[in-house]
Amino acid sequence: MSALTASDGTESPKKDSTVVDISSFKKFTIPEEKFPDVPKEPYYKRLSKQIFRKKTLYKRLPILRWVKEYKLSYIVPDFIAGLSVGLTLVPQGIAYAIVAGLPPQYGLYASIMGCYVYALLGSTPYLAIGPTALLSISTYSAASVWGPSAAIFLCFMSGIIETLLGIFNLGFLLDFISPTVIDGFTSAAALTISSTQLGSLFGFSVEGEGFFETLIEFFHHIGELKVPDTIMGITSLICLFGMKYIGTIKLTKEGILYTILNKSMWFIGVARNAIIVLVCAGIAAGIGDPDKFRLVGNITAGLPPFSPPPFQILNETTGEVILGFGGLLQETSFSIIIIPIIAILEAVAISKAFAKGKKLDVSQEMIAVGVSNILGSFVSSYPVTGSFSRTAVNANSGVKTPISCAITGTLVVLAVAFLTPYFYYITKSSLAAVIIAAVISMIEYHVVLPMWRTNKVDLVPLFTTFIAGLIVGLELAIIIGAVVHILIMSFGNARPRVSIYVSEKDDANTVVVRPKENLVFPSSDYFVSLVKKRAKNAGTVNTVVLDLTLVSRLDYAGAKMLKSLSDEFTKSDIEVVATNLSREVKKTLTGIRAKNLKIIE
Repeated sequence: MSALTASDGTESPKKDSTVVDISSFKKFTIPEEKFPDVPKEPYYKRLSKQIFRKKTLYKRLPILRWVKEYKLSYIVPDFIAGLSVGLTLVPQGIAYAIVAGLPPQYGLYASIMGCYVYALLGSTPYLAIGPTALLSISTYSAASVWGPSAAIFLCFMSGIIETLLGIFNLGFLLDFISPTVIDGFTSAAALTISSTQLGSLFGFSVEGEGFFETLIEFFHHIGELKVPDTIMGITSLICLFGMKYIGTIKLTKEGILYTILNKSMWFIGVARNAIIVLVCAGIAAGIGDPDKFRLVGNITAGLPPFSPPPFQILNETTGEVILGFGGLLQETSFSIIIIPIIAILEAVAISKAFAKGKKLDVSQEMIAVGVSNILGSFVSSYPVTGSFSRTAVNANSGVKTPISCAITGTLVVLAVAFLTPYFYYITKSSLAAVIIAAVISMIEYHVVLPMWRTNKVDLVPLFTTFIAGLIVGLELAIIIGAVVHILIMSFGNARPRVSIYVSEKDDANTVVVRPKENLVFPSSDYFVSLVKKRAKNAGTVNTVVLDLTLVSRLDYAGAKMLKSLSDEFTKSDIEVVATNLSREVKKTLTGIRAKNLKIIE
């Protein structure tokens, strides 16, 4: 059936393909008296109006928007969500502080301020902010050498960078770090973090830098394992996975009994970390022998003082300056760059995952995380961001508004103020089990097969980042992975796919060239050599047709290349014709003034 024939056999009318020349229309001008001169306000007045207008205030202080719509029916789900996240956050905070190379109380300090700040500035009710495994292991390199002061300094500096990126809408810069690089980074981080906890799981200390060195040290000291810690650690790990599974079970039968059972199983899954840590601490306290298990020991009681973050490292004994501001900035410079990247990527990715199709203000999320870190540094916090596991708990608890974050923060404050003396008997093996159970799900093994089936090239930056993270360290790995991926993309621009075929005639042949990608500066030499080689092998050629249907972008170098190509072919009496140009491509070619390149509409 003909393309212009309808299903009933009748001929469809052809569309009018007449081109309208808009250059014949007269320009429409508006008399100047319609726009009288208006006195221009000073810049600071216009800026203040823009900042303090209602729309901007509601955007930058989301609490003003949702607090007006708050209902009494939200109180219970918000309270349950805040309490559930708090029960997860307290044991995780203590455990993650150990991963960061800090005393346990700093994990609790890091869990306070961010909760209150996000309740004010957060744009989504789901995100749960606080210490995470990735930021803890990223803080370790500075904190293990220079102590808590360096970690607090990192918190302040990373907060400044995150806030500035949000204010100036510079989040697009992170788009250069692809999801494949992030997958490789998180997988390497998960294995690295797990390796650091193997010693505590089996009851002895392991000192090592990086994944492989830590593993070697672990097997070197394996004979030092303590049977009670080993039994407790492995049992805790098995129980954590089992309780996580129990939390996913839902009984479909109706009735009060089944409702109670569903709620109980859900609570077991949500509070599994707190339950395991408390049970193990109870066992250790019941035995009463401090040497039987490796314990966390004394944790500094009371709330942290509200004071400016340290900008220099002092000798605790003499008070002398060991490292000034410049030296501290130099020593932590690499972490200052990496930590904001990880923090923003984590927070934005988690917020998008739980946004349920709603529009997310990415810049506001960056500002919320940044301000959380800036103010957190005044209460001895190390860098924090959104946590996927705790955000999942928050969402599954039926949270309605960000006020749940404030409830979580209040629970942590109460724990720090009144419960720290009771943390003495918390066993390190149970904390190691909590950490390993939390990070093991970060290994992104499930993305390998889809990448293999769809685009095998994406596996290169994935495995490059993963291997680099295990060998040279996590900080360098994310940069190496990003550079490798950019090089792969650049190679694609330098070697565009091009279809070339020859229309043969008796007297002369026509070479038709159809590039399938944009023509930009890296591809210029390759494209010219490819077209010239094919034209040379085509015999007698009188015309080269450039079909630019699939070219949406042509930069100056690409346009200059087409001009040089047309000039060279013209010297050999070969006409060069460009057709099917988009408006932008035509504008670029017209601007280059290629007189030997004929453009056909």
